[in-house]
Amino acid sequence: MAKVKPIGTKPTVKVKKDFLAIKIIVFVIFTLYAASLIFAVLYAFSISLKGVDEFHEKNLLPKEWLFSNYGQAFKEVKAGDSNMFVMLWNSIWYACGGAALGVFTSAITSYVVAKYRFPGRNVIYWMAIVTMMIPIVGAFPAQYLVYNNLGIYDSPLLLVTKMAGFGFNFVVLLSFFKTLSWTYAEAGFIDGAGHLKVFFRIMLPQALPVMGSLFIVSMVGMWNDYMEPTLFLKSFPTLSSGLYIFQLSQTRQFNYPVLFAGLLLSVIPVIVLFICFQKTMMESMSVGGIKG
Repeated sequence: MAKVKPIGTKPTVKVKKDFLAIKIIVFVIFTLYAASLIFAVLYAFSISLKGVDEFHEKNLLPKEWLFSNYGQAFKEVKAGDSNMFVMLWNSIWYACGGAALGVFTSAITSYVVAKYRFPGRNVIYWMAIVTMMIPIVGAFPAQYLVYNNLGIYDSPLLLVTKMAGFGFNFVVLLSFFKTLSWTYAEAGFIDGAGHLKVFFRIMLPQALPVMGSLFIVSMVGMWNDYMEPTLFLKSFPTLSSGLYIFQLSQTRQFNYPVLFAGLLLSVIPVIVLFICFQKTMMESMSVGGIKG
């Protein structure tokens, strides 16, 4: 009796080979992309160690390694009366405060939309999607009028505008809370807890890993943002906006090596943050405590 070969054996092997080829292609693309980023950083580091006259020369490595440019950057790089230490402090409270408020309000909004049924629930979801499509530049004139009328223009109170509760953070947290079992909340209600206590004591702690990742991503984005601080926080320049203002203020015999030294110094906190929390940012966490 002839042996019957299982149906689908060859296609399975072919699928595995095709998938391996795709993985290799993706790996090569991302390797080239990472190499281009590393080269850009190393090139900027090389420029930061050159002298002013040597900047326009084509040699890749500096003839004399001037690490003094980094100390000079703290003295010379200024935006108005703000030196790099002031700009660093402004970057910290702007990026950390704005990211924390944005993620927290998004957690509240997404939890209510995901777990409670009420009229207009779907409208809120689609409003969040539509607001993500609106060009940022086109909203600047309206933002200026609103901030000016509210009295928060050129003030640290501008951080309250980060409490929108929508955007990318809302979409991610909405997906998380939809997959989170309501049994946790029911157990809290049985023990006599109210809706507010159930959210803060039971549901929110389970979202902290996701919120932590979103906080880091948001903070890095706000740390690198120079447009909003330049337009709406002129008296509180951050490192990103301050370096931009410093570059515009220079005319003749501009010291580019010192500028590149300042740029690299402004990037160091972001790199350290990524190194410390790269595992949290990269891995997808799924925490559960209900069995059966």
